[in-house]
Amino acid sequence: MVTTIVWLIIGAAFSAALPIGLLLWWRRTRQARLLPFFVGALIWFVFAGTLEQLLHSAVLLGDNALARAITGNPYLYMVYGGLAAGLFEETGRYVAFRWLINKRRYPERDTAVTYGIGHGGIEAMLTLGATYATMIVVAFCLRHGNQSAALATMGGSAEALSTYTAALGQLTTGTVLLAMAERAGAMTLHIALSIFVFLAARDRRQRSWYPFAIALHAIADMPAALYQRGMLPLPAVEIWGWVVALLALYSARKQYLEAMDP
Repeated sequence: MVTTIVWLIIGAAFSAALPIGLLLWWRRTRQARLLPFFVGALIWFVFAGTLEQLLHSAVLLGDNALARAITGNPYLYMVYGGLAAGLFEETGRYVAFRWLINKRRYPERDTAVTYGIGHGGIEAMLTLGATYATMIVVAFCLRHGNQSAALATMGGSAEALSTYTAALGQLTTGTVLLAMAERAGAMTLHIALSIFVFLAARDRRQRSWYPFAIALHAIADMPAALYQRGMLPLPAVEIWGWVVALLALYSARKQYLEAMDP
């Protein structure tokens, strides 16, 4: 249990250190301003953390033909999940670059990267970081035989506690390292996608980058749905995510270097 807790602490710390470290490095090397970082975090929370989840609740949890069709077919579920993530997150980026981050005050291309760090950073902290932080508390409680405190941490839900306890039992050094690698890959993809959507929002001639970003995001996320259904191993999903992220970054870097600041 002690080893498990140590690795959970490492994983939780990494989820915060990665975006903060990137932001500090980017600010120092490019004199980047901070507002796009916070806008990126806000947009993820509103569009991915709230609006997308409301859609999932309406579509996937309803007692209707559509819900049964999507949840009953793993490939339809894969397409739905990927497109929903792509549509909500890339639309959020587009809204941010078009209307929330003033074009006159933030015209420089560095804005896209700063935003991407914030968008991907809050996702890392609220998914991996928050999950691991909760698991740390539960692990401490269980290690000291305090079942009631562990249950209280889960809001009194015995089912949630059982899920977290099972997850703790399956946790290994490898799974934590894999989760950290997945977050690093996701951050890479978020930065690349932010560059594409920045170009689409700021230049009418490059609007096609917006649907391109939606499609690319969907392609990157789709294998995760098959993993959830037990049809793909987790390492294969992570390798796929990194391949897409690196190809996206290569293309986005080219567009970034070709873009001219006013």
